Amino acid sequence: MRTIIICAMLAILTGTGCRQDKTKKVTLERVVSVKVYEVDSMAYKIPVRVSGMLASRKEMKLSFKTGGLIREIYVTEGATVGKGQMLATLDLSEIRAQVQQATVGMEKAARDLQRAENLYRDSVATLEQYQDAKTAWELARSRKQIADFNLAHSRIRAPTRGKILKILVETSEITGTGHPVILFASTADEWVVRVPLADKDIVKLAPGDTAQVKMDAFPDELFHAEVSELGAIADPVTGTYETELLLINDHPHFRTGYIARAVIYPAETEKDCYVPMEALLEASDNQADVFVVEDGRAIRRRVRTGILVGNGVIVTGGLKAGEWVVTEGSSYLEQDTKVQVVHSIKEALQ
Repeated sequence: MRTIIICAMLAILTGTGCRQDKTKKVTLERVVSVKVYEVDSMAYKIPVRVSGMLASRKEMKLSFKTGGLIREIYVTEGATVGKGQMLATLDLSEIRAQVQQATVGMEKAARDLQRAENLYRDSVATLEQYQDAKTAWELARSRKQIADFNLAHSRIRAPTRGKILKILVETSEITGTGHPVILFASTADEWVVRVPLADKDIVKLAPGDTAQVKMDAFPDELFHAEVSELGAIADPVTGTYETELLLINDHPHFRTGYIARAVIYPAETEKDCYVPMEALLEASDNQADVFVVEDGRAIRRRVRTGILVGNGVIVTGGLKAGEWVVTEGSSYLEQDTKVQVVHSIKEALQ
């Protein structure tokens, strides 16, 4: 009888212990209320950010056709000039003497030709003599044209309205044929921003892509531009490609050399997942963690992040459209925590 009583008591105690263990397990299985966001895919553009320098689209190195002694320079650096305005001239003594020499030579050749023509008509001179005289006259006339051309280009005039960027010589110096004398920028043409682009950036762009430009000289103004020319050959020193951004709206106080910062928007778009910033945990080095809700539980997952868009970020890997990520309540979650969704959102992306 004593043995039966002892066995019964052990059975009761064992059953009570099992019920207590089960109750304890149910108590440890906590449920966290969270807000979630349904991952969506969106098309976006990766802007190219670069710095460059403002310049006139047409810059010229003006020079004399012939070499000689510089007699006068009529302008100063930074001056604004009109079309046809005299900028510089050579001492014309030698060049005018050459014109006079060519003029006299042509006059003599003309007299010789007239004499040979009369003699040939009277059968005194041969046809060959007449033809030689005619050739000599044509040569003399050509020399006269050359001398006149050199005289005309022994003065430098502004080809269009523009600005004097740099004067490369001084009065009384001797300059050579075609040696640059004045660096000239036309203001009759458009203004451009010349920027150096790396190879990974230039492949994203095409002529006509839009850009926005800011300049330190005009901190409160935003200038709109478009890609007008893409570099075809890399600079041997920097390895970059010089690209021109044509400014659509200019400013009357533009000057060559202003520093500009541009953001270029390629026409080509990419498509990836988008999540709100609140969903990211421990973001660094283009990586972050998120909690994804799967079968009522929070699963921590590492994702690759891209550019910021609005109040969120582009995710380039680790998520798929249609998955749910936790946006509120993440601080109370651990791996495989059971969750209860109290609110879900899906932003309308533009």
